[in-house]
Amino acid sequence: MIIETKIIEKPAFSAVGITETIHFDSSVPPSENAIAKLWSRFNARNPEIQGQVGWRGFGLMLQNPDNPPGAPFEYTAAVQIHQDFDIPEGMTRIEVPAARYIVLTHRGPLDGIGDVFGHFWGHLLPNSLYEYDGGTRTGKYEFEFYDQRYTKANDPNSEIDLYFPIRDK
Repeated sequence: MIIETKIIEKPAFSAVGITETIHFDSSVPPSENAIAKLWSRFNARNPEIQGQVGWRGFGLMLQNPDNPPGAPFEYTAAVQIHQDFDIPEGMTRIEVPAARYIVLTHRGPLDGIGDVFGHFWGHLLPNSLYEYDGGTRTGKYEFEFYDQRYTKANDPNSEIDLYFPIRDK
């Protein structure tokens, strides 16, 4: 369930995490799919990352807007960092540029997150004064933001913010 929609300007930030190419399979629930498995592997290695800013998890996606729906994409399970430290082996540092975002807050089990993406792409964006400004052309990331409001995959009170980079039409 979407409980809030807002537009914000977010400054640039740095993150460190594990990146994988995701071949999305809509028949597998989000709580069990390749992204959930990546988060599990990343969370096991999270203590290796120095200089973290609180517990701020980011599911970073840099889409190629020319790809058809359902095409593989790069996904990085990451945490925000505030200084330069050695990057653990097998991880990457990502500089997320400043951008304007439409932010949708989802409350409920993780398996309902697909409805939020569907609402953004199928209803909100086409009926707004904005267009998508992310992806490989601009270098602006779309991302999921996890903080203390996210508790576990099946909690009906868990909250996740989804950030979609936008610009005026």
